[in-house]
Amino acid sequence: MPADAVISPVTNAPTRVAVLGTLTEFQQKPIPVDTGALVELVTDIAPDLLCLDMTPEQWANRDFGGLPPEYRDALLPLAEQSDIVVVPVGTDAHDHEPAAHGWRGALIGLLRKGIAAIQRSAPGPDALNYGWRHDVANHLYNLTLRLAGEKAHHSRSDHTLDLIRQVAETAHRDPGTRVLVVVNVQHCHHIRPALDQYADIEVVRYDEL
Repeated sequence: MPADAVISPVTNAPTRVAVLGTLTEFQQKPIPVDTGALVELVTDIAPDLLCLDMTPEQWANRDFGGLPPEYRDALLPLAEQSDIVVVPVGTDAHDHEPAAHGWRGALIGLLRKGIAAIQRSAPGPDALNYGWRHDVANHLYNLTLRLAGEKAHHSRSDHTLDLIRQVAETAHRDPGTRVLVVVNVQHCHHIRPALDQYADIEVVRYDEL
């Protein structure tokens, strides 16, 4: 090696993570969703890893019947037809919808209709992730949790923390990869800032992944 050669330091590129929010969590009355637009978006992004809010048991057993249509009808078939690797990051197979009796239950029903209206009015995934729809949907979800009671609120908070931990472990385990996380929009506002605290994770917009 020449005496004047410069040896570049070895640096590890951070793991780039983007979080894409969706709305259709309601298994009993699913909100219509443009799965074609979602497939096109994720196809263009072509992430190395696709983190989904489902359990390893659901993935191993191919138990997709109770999953929202974004997963069941769009992302899981796309992963099977491409090089995208699915990473199940959910830890609760029975994450039920918040519910209550009496006037609280009636009000939760109205809030759900508001969330459904946001979904139907959105021209595509971008509209659900940036701008007023993203923020309003998040607030409506928070209101349903408050109306459902402290137990429901803690259950959803624990679920969000589990998602953060699992996504972070995935990013640490596969440094330098491009990770797309697709979860319900109510988790996005928590997952993004939490992951941003890690020095080896770079949180970016999904259109910058």
